[in-house]
Amino acid sequence: MSRVPSSAARFVLTIPAMLGVLGAGAASAGKNVGSVNFTLGNKSMTSDSLRITVDGKRIALRPPWYLSAPQTGATGDTLPPARPKQPALGVELTWGRAGWPVLVALDVLHSYDDGVQHFPANPLFRIPPADVRRRARTIEIGLGARRAWNVKGLSPYLGAGGSWVRASVDYEMSDPSQGPYGAPGPSIGGHDSAVGFWVGGGIYRRLGPRFQLGLSGRYSKAKLSIPGSTVVGEVVPPDTVGHYRFVPGQGTKVEAGGKHIGLVVGWSFPNRK
Repeated sequence: MSRVPSSAARFVLTIPAMLGVLGAGAASAGKNVGSVNFTLGNKSMTSDSLRITVDGKRIALRPPWYLSAPQTGATGDTLPPARPKQPALGVELTWGRAGWPVLVALDVLHSYDDGVQHFPANPLFRIPPADVRRRARTIEIGLGARRAWNVKGLSPYLGAGGSWVRASVDYEMSDPSQGPYGAPGPSIGGHDSAVGFWVGGGIYRRLGPRFQLGLSGRYSKAKLSIPGSTVVGEVVPPDTVGHYRFVPGQGTKVEAGGKHIGLVVGWSFPNRK
């Protein structure tokens, strides 16, 4: 089952708290204007695939963002995967001076998901079963410009700018036949970062003089290198026990950006009369 870990949640929620303090301080200046919005939604990832070499052959892997077992149809055929989605938390800070045509935008978006794929035992080659837990996360920090308009109590807004994106993947193998929690096995993973761009917008409705509620949409793009890997069953002589293992590959450029749709809850400064 997918989840957002408590450490990631604390990390993301700490940043909005700090930005909220900055926004409150800016509001006291009188001529400063802006808003602090929290976002909660899903980040839809790319379908780019990885390729690695196994026994001299180039094989295609599912993208690192596909974390669970492949889906099969009624006839047993592997179904084309849908775009993976990661739960995402973020903050949008907008700040500037009254009269500016656009305001400064500083955004942070963190997404995370995990999944488990089970590999059955192979009695013929004495290979025990294995569970592989895959974890993937991305963090985006964007800087750019944003502008909002007031239209009959609604506030549509648009923005764009550059971004720094960091992504990481971790694969952990365990033997579920060894005890109630399984026996830990090998692990593999990697991470990388790159610069890219983002565009986004949304609309929110004022709730009193300060608070606001609405929806946001965002598209980001950044190519980075993530090492691919696959799981193979290793056949050994008849008098020993085989095992599953990871076969690593060289890093391949994949898209770590994506489309994000989320709920917006926030406040603006100074207070609206």
